[in-house]
Amino acid sequence: MCNKELIELLKSCSPNIIYVVNDENRIIKLQTLIKLLVLFDIGDFRKNQIVTCTELKITTNARFVFYIDGKNYHTNYFDIITK
Repeated sequence: MCNKELIELLKSCSPNIIYVVNDENRIIKLQTLIKLLVLFDIGDFRKNQIVTCTELKITTNARFVFYIDGKNYHTNYFDIITK
């Protein structure tokens, strides 16, 4: 993704809001602080631990990452808790 495309994408993204589909197939808006369930051991986190995302970030190839305890983590290590 070139810088111009990334700049356009970032105009429509928020570091504090994400839209997800819940268990009832409804789109819901979540704002940080977002609770996450750890799916795999990663860094200091252990499987089934609950952690809190304080900010959402986006990579240069348009993938979301969670900012947790001062570090960025790819979303595939977590499940968003919607309840």
